[in-house]
This record gives sequence, structure tokens and C-alpha cells, in this order.
Amino acid sequence: MENPFYITGIIPEPYFCDREKETAWIVRTLENKAHILLTSPRRMGKTQLIRHVFEQPSIKNRCYTFYTDIYPTTSLHELVLFLSKEIYSVLVPKGKTVLDKFLAGLHSLAGSFGYDPVSNTPTFNIKLGDIHSPELTLEEIFCYLEQADKPCIFAIDEFQQIANYPEKNVEATLRAHIQKMNNCLFIYAGSNRHILENMFNSAAKPFYNSAEQIFLDCISKDIYTAFAEELFAKAGRRITPNTTAYAYDLFEGHTYYVHNVLHNAFAYVDPDKIVEETDIDNTLSDILEEKGRSFASLMNQMNYQHKETLIAIAKEGKASRVTSVNFVKKHSLKSPSSVQYAISALLEKQLLTYQNDGRTKVYSVADRFLEMWICRIY
Repeated sequence: MENPFYITGIIPEPYFCDREKETAWIVRTLENKAHILLTSPRRMGKTQLIRHVFEQPSIKNRCYTFYTDIYPTTSLHELVLFLSKEIYSVLVPKGKTVLDKFLAGLHSLAGSFGYDPVSNTPTFNIKLGDIHSPELTLEEIFCYLEQADKPCIFAIDEFQQIANYPEKNVEATLRAHIQKMNNCLFIYAGSNRHILENMFNSAAKPFYNSAEQIFLDCISKDIYTAFAEELFAKAGRRITPNTTAYAYDLFEGHTYYVHNVLHNAFAYVDPDKIVEETDIDNTLSDILEEKGRSFASLMNQMNYQHKETLIAIAKEGKASRVTSVNFVKKHSLKSPSSVQYAISALLEKQLLTYQNDGRTKVYSVADRFLEMWICRIY
């Protein structure tokens, strides 16, 4: 039987776990014509949630929905390329009339499209070098979204990347276009909370107070474990309730990691065997061994201060008051200032994440597999 624990691609509806409240809130917010800022730790399921929302009938039947992950982008040129390519790919199946309306508006790229005589449609073969005036092309993209024959929803994942672009005033440029639009709503998503919170909660920033905010936390233990046990049962397999709870607790409910371990246990444990806690331990060891080489390479690329700070936080699991004398002495770190510098760099590289406990930031390693590997090696 097909493995029901999806860890790549789009999760089909029967295998999508919970998120009912979050889905209802996002749909309602979009129906009320508000933009959304969706933040979560990495691999908590925000991308799958967005795609799940897009499949809801009130959204799917009424709107054009677009999704692009701009994490690989480093400039406004690349952002324009990613946005235009996503719009093109969504509109191709909608028919030539709909597609032609979009292409007709891209005057700045008019000479860059090829033509497929078999499908009778243009082909998207635009390269970065074809985007000579990204500000103009961006304006054309937003003009299309505003004039499209259906309402549009555009989800931009890892939105914090725009803060790193070398071009000046990218945030202000985007905000200037978006605040004038009535036909397109935006979901700004990302996992780098300290940058996104600064972008949307600082009065000095263009996107200040411009989106309703939701933080995606873990699925509750009772709901997730019942869901996992049901997937095993439907496949004619057996797993004990204690085992699903054990897998959940190992990662404190962090969706991707629990799902990944259960995916591998489903795949590699004998189908006739009841999956137990020892099988989860063995599966996890296999995963960490497989990832060990890439983790070692990552650690070797860090300077000493970054590495020792990351190791200290990994060993704590959840680390607060990281610049205190007690924390610095406990882990034999250089100084509070060096820890603060290292944490800023590790947050920027998305190797660390944090949650707020009142006014205190509680840090943890963003990749739970990396955290476990560090604790085993160091």
C-alpha cells in the first residue's frame, strides 16, 4: 500500500491532519478581504496548510490562487521571475484567453516568450537576463492581478527574503502597489520570525499593521496520535498508542519530524510486526546516520563562536536568558556579547528559531534532526 505519511508534495485530503481552526480562520479572513501574515517554525506545515486552504470550495471555485517560495531569491529581479513564472504556470491550464490576458500585460517581457505549436500556447522561457527593468515588470504583474477576471490570492512563502535584497526600498515598493489593490489578497508566510515580526510590527516599516497575523503551532497530541493510529489501521498495519505518543513526544509534536519518523517506520518495519517504541528509536537512528554527513559539513562551515553557541542551545533543548552569566559559564562560552552576536547570525541563517515566553525569547535549534545529531555527537 502507498505510504500514508506524506513528507513531500501536496498531501491529499484524506491524509491531511486537523488544522481545522486554522483553515477556518484563514478562509474567513480572506473572505473579509484582509491580508495574512502566517509564521511558524520551519517544517511545522505552513506550506501544506496554505495549499489546503486553496483547496477549500469557497476559495478554489471563486479565486485564482498562486503560491511561490522565494527562499532561493536574492534580488528583485529573481522575485519578479518567480512571481511571473507562478502566474504563468497557474494560468496555462485555464485556457488561451485567460493566459493571453496576462501575457498581453507584460509589455516589458513581450519579446521573451517562445511558442509551442503543439499546445498552441506561449512557452515560459524567460531568464533573469531578460528582466531589464524589474520595477516596471513588477508593476505589470500587479496590474494583471488587479484586472484579472477573478479575485486572486497570492501566497509568498519565506517572505522575509525581500529584506536581504540589495535593491533599495523593495518593501516600500511592494507595499505601495499592494495597498492600492482590491482584487488580490496576499498571504505572507515565513519561518524567520524575528525578521517578519520586525517587518509587520514596527511602525517604521512599510508593511506595519498591514496584515492579520497567525502563528502556526503544533497539532495537539490527542488529535495527531489518533490520526496516525488510524492511518496505520486503514493500511492493515498495527502500532501501539504508546508508540504514536512516544514519536510525538520525541519532537514535541513538530509535525514534519513526527511524520518523517512514522513514514520511515511504516516503510521499513516488517508489515506483520506491531510497531513499538524500539522501532521508532531504530528508525530515528537510521535517519540521523543518513543525515550525518550533511550535518557534519554544515558544522564545519561555521566559525567557532557560532558552532559552540549552536551546540549549547541544542543541549539545552529550549534555551532562555542565553546572554546571562549562568548560561555562558555553564556551556563554557566566550562572553555574553559573543553569544548575542552568534545568535543573531544563527537566526539569520535560520539555524535557530525562538518562541516568546512573556518578554523572554526561548531559543531552540530549527532543525530537530540536527539538534538530536548534535546531542549525540557533541
